[in-house]
Amino acid sequence: MSDASGRKMFKHSGTALLFRGILAVLFGFAIAALPVATLFALIMVFAVFAIADGLTNVAHYFYDPSRHSRWSLVGGFISIAAGLVAAAWPGMTAAVLGVVIGLWALVLGVSEIILAFAARGAVNGWPVWLLTGVVTALFGLLLLVNPGLGFLGIAGFLAAFTVIAGLLLIVCGIRLRRGSATAALYAH
Repeated sequence: MSDASGRKMFKHSGTALLFRGILAVLFGFAIAALPVATLFALIMVFAVFAIADGLTNVAHYFYDPSRHSRWSLVGGFISIAAGLVAAAWPGMTAAVLGVVIGLWALVLGVSEIILAFAARGAVNGWPVWLLTGVVTALFGLLLLVNPGLGFLGIAGFLAAFTVIAGLLLIVCGIRLRRGSATAALYAH
């Protein structure tokens, strides 16, 4: 590869990174501005997936019933029903999932607290384990009190990650473009 083609490739790569970074930042701001719409979109994607998965299971069963369990048929119908419920009642779906995650975090946190006290004599780092259990249990209680908060929090984390990743892509793109321009100056 010649020097000129190498500089051109890096310049175009830098432009592509800039473009990707700008899109990521805009996407992150859109998520932050519309967290409920983001949650709604995620639930709709789940609904479409569950319905498609269920229909595939049912079709697969009827294609060759002798080779498939009736439980795959039942599972297919359950998936279809779950997808239809999610599509028909997205708010309820978000709340139910928030409750499930809240219960999981609460039970996990309490078990970590119990294990931390049990390991108190044998493990030096048991206070960190205890703190982890307390934080996890409190997170679970928070979600149980307000199940929608968990998903809005996830939308917030997604927005923050997307903006940070976008800014990093922009910085990399600028550096690649500057590097190709600097290399062009030294080549002449």
